Amino acid sequence: FLLLAYFIIFEWYPLPYFTADGGWQGIRIVALIDLVLGPLMTLIIFNPGKSGREIRFDLGIIALVQVSVLVWGVYTVYNERPVAIVHWDGEFFSMPSKSYQAQQISLDQLRQFSDEKPALIHAYRPVEIEKIHEVLTLSTEKRLAPFEQFQLYRPLKENWNEISTAQLSIDEIISHNAGMMRELEVFLDEFGSQKNDYIYMPLNARYHNVILIFSKDGDVRGTLNAPYKN
Repeated sequence: FLLLAYFIIFEWYPLPYFTADGGWQGIRIVALIDLVLGPLMTLIIFNPGKSGREIRFDLGIIALVQVSVLVWGVYTVYNERPVAIVHWDGEFFSMPSKSYQAQQISLDQLRQFSDEKPALIHAYRPVEIEKIHEVLTLSTEKRLAPFEQFQLYRPLKENWNEISTAQLSIDEIISHNAGMMRELEVFLDEFGSQKNDYIYMPLNARYHNVILIFSKDGDVRGTLNAPYKN
């Protein structure tokens, strides 16, 4: 359990994705299988009056069931991990591994856009009629949102000047959220900087929103929990 917890917390769902994008839920799945399922099944079927052979058979069946369910749980958590953060129309969207698998896109292909983990990617809005038609077709027939469509992907850094113009007004947001204001103050104190030294962009994750804090040249410097949007 501790080994799997390490991978979930530090490799597959590093902060802020652990709480925002399913890492905590993954920990609970693994804990339920590892720490509850096996002992509970043992408690239910174990009978000290059975022969040694029968007890060994029962424990073997329990181990087989537990390992099978554990493999399923780890596979599910691994495939749900965020592998890309895609910008579209002023917002970032978290993309799980399974979304690209469903499109038969290798995760290695994301490296052409970003060396970050998760990869930072920009999905551009096409203006050509043919490409607009392609986006609409994929949206309606395959139910792929524009930020899921690989043909729209471009390196974030190369488009940063355009993207950063749609930044959030951080003063307005923190004025309605004291907790977020304290988080930002701690972040600024840590780096000895001012609010205006950074650019703030929203990230839509599965369980709660996040504000990504970017440097002026497009590097992620930190994050804020952002329940500012329903």
